[in-house]
Amino acid sequence: MIRHYIKWFISNMAFIGAFLVCCGFIIAENTPAPQSIGVALVFLHPIFNGGIKTGLKHLYTNKYALAMVLYYLLILLSFFHGGNMALYNQLIVMQLPLIFIPFGLSGIKSLKPDQKIIIFAALIASVTIAGIASFINYLVYFDEIQERITRSKPIPIVTGINHIYYSVLLAFSAGILQWQIFVTGIQNKLYKRAAWTALIVIIILLHTISARTGLLCFYAEAGASILWLIFKSGKIMLGLSIALGLGILAFATTKIIPSEKNRFDNTKLDLHKYESGDNINHYSLSMRFEALKVGWAVFEKNILTGVGPANVPDAMFNQYAIENSQLIISNRIKPHNEFLYALVSMGIIGAASLCFMMFLPVFSGAVFLNYLFLMFIVVCLTAFQVEYLLERQVGITFFCLFYILLSGMDKRSKNGNMELHPN
Repeated sequence: MIRHYIKWFISNMAFIGAFLVCCGFIIAENTPAPQSIGVALVFLHPIFNGGIKTGLKHLYTNKYALAMVLYYLLILLSFFHGGNMALYNQLIVMQLPLIFIPFGLSGIKSLKPDQKIIIFAALIASVTIAGIASFINYLVYFDEIQERITRSKPIPIVTGINHIYYSVLLAFSAGILQWQIFVTGIQNKLYKRAAWTALIVIIILLHTISARTGLLCFYAEAGASILWLIFKSGKIMLGLSIALGLGILAFATTKIIPSEKNRFDNTKLDLHKYESGDNINHYSLSMRFEALKVGWAVFEKNILTGVGPANVPDAMFNQYAIENSQLIISNRIKPHNEFLYALVSMGIIGAASLCFMMFLPVFSGAVFLNYLFLMFIVVCLTAFQVEYLLERQVGITFFCLFYILLSGMDKRSKNGNMELHPN
């Protein structure tokens, strides 16, 4: 009996690992253990199921996996920049999913179709449960949290996950549910009701406790979804109806939902502060604009190879001082844009590698055949404009897991089953 369970565990290490990663997203800020263990299990899967040589062969034949490996190698090469080697060591460990996950999931039999659906369900369930608990907390401390919003402070997520990363997970979860409801179709009535319920709850959470980043990601992927339904699926009326509904939703929520109204008003005040040259300390959007300006100045001094990922904090701090920024030291943040962050840290070479990885699915045409992969790329590209998503464990594991998993998904049947295959 024990031998049977051990055999099952070994043959399903990639699934167990991916499941742990998804369940660990919402608690990663408190304990990274589930994600760390999950990534390790994904990595070990091909070693115990075919051997290292077979795993490397699958990795070598997967262009998406190779793009991720290339980006990691550039991070490793930043060793030659010198500087803060303690931070360098932390970064290369944190970025290991760029190697471990593609190695573990590049094989054709790494995950079964039903296992992928369970992984998606684990993500949706975890972010929904965390969201409902946070929404209840928001209602209990309504006045206090509303006041925080007027000062550009986030609505806290009870599990401890950063509110921006949580919002990105929420938006992508909505994309998964849209895929299941509108594209693949759900035959089982119970599952269909559950999917609709989850989608409605997530939309409510996005418009009440989500960060602005999550809303941007949601409406960006919704726009892509509408275009897919109209031009790819030929469901013109459905696409137009969704577009009309989302337009009404976007307008109405800024008028009637207190948190959304306060966030919208705070955004206008934030922009006014920056444009008028007022004191922008503690105004998140204005601070980000200042960080983008300072980050660009750092890049202009180190165009080809950047300053090195481990030296970004020091380089930014020095540039803030040179420009005599009005921001106090605690507000002198790094550039919240993944592409600019890559330019600052690894120069044009690093940014080109990042762009290659991100736009490879577009150049290869994969996103025009794979709805869910398109939703993922749209969410990531949108989040990259306002956040350095790949610089935290939650962000890097989210990106690596779903980038490599979705890049190998191909619709094979009308019931929505998906199969992983080498690209």
